Amino acid sequence: FFMVNIFVGFVIVTFQNEGEQEYKNCELDKNQRNCIEFALKAKPVRRYIPKNRFQYKIWWFVTSQPFEYAIFVLIMLNTVSLAMKFEGEPELYTHALDILNLIFTAVFALEFVLKIMAPRFKYYFGDAWNVFDFIIVLGSFIDIVYTEVNPGSNLFSINFFRLFRVMRLVKLLSKGEGIRTLLWT
Repeated sequence: FFMVNIFVGFVIVTFQNEGEQEYKNCELDKNQRNCIEFALKAKPVRRYIPKNRFQYKIWWFVTSQPFEYAIFVLIMLNTVSLAMKFEGEPELYTHALDILNLIFTAVFALEFVLKIMAPRFKYYFGDAWNVFDFIIVLGSFIDIVYTEVNPGSNLFSINFFRLFRVMRLVKLLSKGEGIRTLLWT
């Protein structure tokens, strides 16, 4: 049995040495070598799956593809509604767009609440995209409150807070290589 262990150890060491020799002799440039080393050192992302039955159902719902696609469609519709503003628009039209903004903000706030109910605070804020969503929802609420409290005030640019709503488009980058390629071109 001892000799088998020595033989297996010898095979492993020889295989490792041959692999290192092959790596040194291959025709990779510095960038390609760095990519390979980065890939070898990368650790998998740990995914939190709730043990509580109620939380698990919510988690399953908010991580499902149909839910993600629905959110993406809502982001696109929200962007279209933001692009519909124009100078000299009728008051009824402005009111309708404001109501649409409230609806979209409420839906995205509901998304935030559902996503925070599933994994709790610790795991929710561990994901950079979730933090990004939270900041956008918070900025949207500030925009709504500021607009309601100071309807005609020009002391602070309301457009700054509207940027938060437009930034929802960046969320599309979080999923899908094709969407990233399309947005970066």
